[in-house]
Amino acid sequence: MELSQAHLRLLQTCPRRYQYCYLEGLMLPEATQLIQTAAQKRGRDFHRLLQQHFQGLDVSPILEVQPELKSWFAAFQATPPPMIAGQGEAEHARSLGWQEFTLVGIYDYVIFGQGQAQILDWKTYARPAAPKKLAQDWQTRLYCYLLAASSPYRPSQISMTYWFAQGERGENFYTFPYSEAMHEQTHQMLQQCLSQLRQWLQAYQQGQNLPQVPPAQIPKYCDRCAFCERCQRRQPNFVSTIDPFLAVLKDLGVTR
Repeated sequence: MELSQAHLRLLQTCPRRYQYCYLEGLMLPEATQLIQTAAQKRGRDFHRLLQQHFQGLDVSPILEVQPELKSWFAAFQATPPPMIAGQGEAEHARSLGWQEFTLVGIYDYVIFGQGQAQILDWKTYARPAAPKKLAQDWQTRLYCYLLAASSPYRPSQISMTYWFAQGERGENFYTFPYSEAMHEQTHQMLQQCLSQLRQWLQAYQQGQNLPQVPPAQIPKYCDRCAFCERCQRRQPNFVSTIDPFLAVLKDLGVTR
């Protein structure tokens, strides 16, 4: 079973939603699907544009047919993230076997330098996450962990930089250094998470659902979840808007 940062994030926030999305393959509501398609396509197009840019290819044909990407690419050229010297690779894949699981990650861009490596990730959604929250996010943890566990680089030689296409000038990137202490902490978190998932999967095979979020966290997670009706977790007087759909898509890792 492959596990990405999106899987781990969902297991941490709501195991039941993980069950619906990944074990049972339930479709999200139609309105969510429309947003997902538009958000994913624009994000994929921008990532493909940067991939060709780093390969030294001419990206003007893409910009001619997709003018909506021009502002993002102009922002990247005007205020690029700081990058170390070294050999870069776009859409770099890493995986690590962990008993019956396989941890996987697709890196937007990785620079392999002399005695240091830098992971870069492009974000196109409108509201950059707070640095403290982003530092603890499973993407930051897993991507750094995978690179440290499957390359000659030590944890202290690895960093991860997020660049935001819609970020404010001067605040459009965050860089997080990795360390041996963070590597050990992430290792312990993965052990605990995968051990718990193993127990849930065994119970699921016996007909038991994965847990829902605790009642105290219903206002935080359930009101904005596209599956709240299925879980019978709709709160009184809740007015549905498009924002809950965007929130759940971000939690699932489908917006880039």
